Amino acid sequence: MLFAAAAAPLAAEPGFNPAGWETSKDFPLIGSPEAKKGGAFRSTWMDYPPTLRALGPNSNTMASRDLQNMMYEGLVGLHPVTLEYIPALADYWKVSADKRTFSFHINPKARWADGSPVTAGDVVATWEFRVRKDIKDPYSYMMWSESYEKPVAVSPSVVSVHTKTLHWRLFLYFGNMTVFPAKELKGLTGEKYLEDYNWKTFMGSGPYELKAEDIKKNHSIALTRRADYWGAKERGSIGLNNFDKLFWLVVMDDELAFEKFKKGELDWYFVNKSQRWLEECDFEKVQKGWVQKRKIFTKSPQGFSGLVFNMRKPPFNDRNVRKAFALLYNRDKLIDKLFFNEYTFIDSYYPGSDWANPDNPKIRYNPRMAKVLLERAGWKNRNKDGWLEKDGQVLEIEFEYGDPSMGRIYKVVQEDFRKAGIKMELKQIDRNTLMKKVGERNFTLHSQAWGAMLFPNPVSSWGGDLADKNDNNNLPGFKNAEVDALCKEYDLAFDRKTQRRLIRKIDGIIFRAHPYALGWGSGFSRVLYYDKFGHPEKYFSKTGDYRGMASLWWLDPAKEKALNEAMESGASLPVGQVEHRPWD
Repeated sequence: MLFAAAAAPLAAEPGFNPAGWETSKDFPLIGSPEAKKGGAFRSTWMDYPPTLRALGPNSNTMASRDLQNMMYEGLVGLHPVTLEYIPALADYWKVSADKRTFSFHINPKARWADGSPVTAGDVVATWEFRVRKDIKDPYSYMMWSESYEKPVAVSPSVVSVHTKTLHWRLFLYFGNMTVFPAKELKGLTGEKYLEDYNWKTFMGSGPYELKAEDIKKNHSIALTRRADYWGAKERGSIGLNNFDKLFWLVVMDDELAFEKFKKGELDWYFVNKSQRWLEECDFEKVQKGWVQKRKIFTKSPQGFSGLVFNMRKPPFNDRNVRKAFALLYNRDKLIDKLFFNEYTFIDSYYPGSDWANPDNPKIRYNPRMAKVLLERAGWKNRNKDGWLEKDGQVLEIEFEYGDPSMGRIYKVVQEDFRKAGIKMELKQIDRNTLMKKVGERNFTLHSQAWGAMLFPNPVSSWGGDLADKNDNNNLPGFKNAEVDALCKEYDLAFDRKTQRRLIRKIDGIIFRAHPYALGWGSGFSRVLYYDKFGHPEKYFSKTGDYRGMASLWWLDPAKEKALNEAMESGASLPVGQVEHRPWD
């Protein structure tokens, strides 16, 4: 169910008549009814978020999303298994017959953290704030201003919005829009927002809040579960949001994070390195069952990763050079030698899904073809030092990166480029500095990994209108009139078969332009965790991954007691099965 049928006119306040409206009351539980409340969950971030703002420059980070998702709510949610709409701030909703007008009735129980009711006016104020140009968030402005007319507060509890165009995902986007309190947005200019809200947040309606004393800049952040959360007993909250405290400790070095986990300073650890998974994750605590080791497969959409080329300037304004670099990106060696064949090649911008174009050519290490392409671009001769030259200029690339643990990978890449006559200078810099430079398009080559959406939104990453603007997802500066036209056609396609055909065509066009040298991926999460937690039978949701642990898992007092006693006495606990494919 992507759209509900529209029906009766809006009922006047007071009293709401739900006849003709859509809702969902008996959907499968997302969390486990066995979950218990209490305790803490200690995680780690590789860097401190550059801002706590939900909008504006540098706000589009995974760390920021972790926080926002726990503090704020949208009008409706999407069930992670059925993909049906379920209530959030709104308990009822409907869509007009022409699919251009959406209406939402806000649950009368919904409250902000100060106890005041969430109203239709809050939704209107949130939209108005998102379309401010002075918050310097070009995609937000484009998305909300070009897609929707100004929402209308039909009554204190009913908000309605009319779209400027027909678009099959607009109900999803507006329904998922996180809502902020109008009382805090009133009179707030973009300039004031960017200045004052770097390190503080709006009051939320969600299950967690961020207290000022729990913001320890460059060290840690913690969220506190709200005892008075309005939605705690709603069906969509059963078994979720169980920890009293969620901690994120900033550990900028993955080696140090692993050591801190082994010492018990962190509750769980995401194993990113294949070598570590295969050679370093059978230490004594694992052997004794104190720490559990899991490799869990889900149906979560896979993002893509790779080396992104800045197509706005030489040498990557030339497709021949971009493709040559892709052919010199020796993923074959990396996957085999460094990653122990745990990963697979990414050959699409929508990997691991039905959206991927199966006809994309397979780009593999091929220095001979790369040489031909570089010659075609004018890089034919080598100087006395062995570097390729053109018009007296050496083919030299500065490659800045933020994660020190990635240096071992980039040195292998650097060597393969050196053999081809390309001088690559590696430079590890502060992650926040790097993010700022990339946001301002002050880079030549950059390593980037993206998450994925259940339903692709190609214009947000590939729209030509974003190509020459800062602080958006179109990092390479990709422009293609055919892709822009296909994006518009995709927005108007209401059947899944047509949507899939269009995305595959978009994928093929982008792929052959080589804006990235694509990397590698997987469909699993590898985690280690102390055996004191309860979790749903299938560990993660069908369309989720390890990032759902903070909301789905809980501290089990009996298991915590058993773990403490075992660690004090040296006794062993049961060692669980490592690999799980619960959603197959």
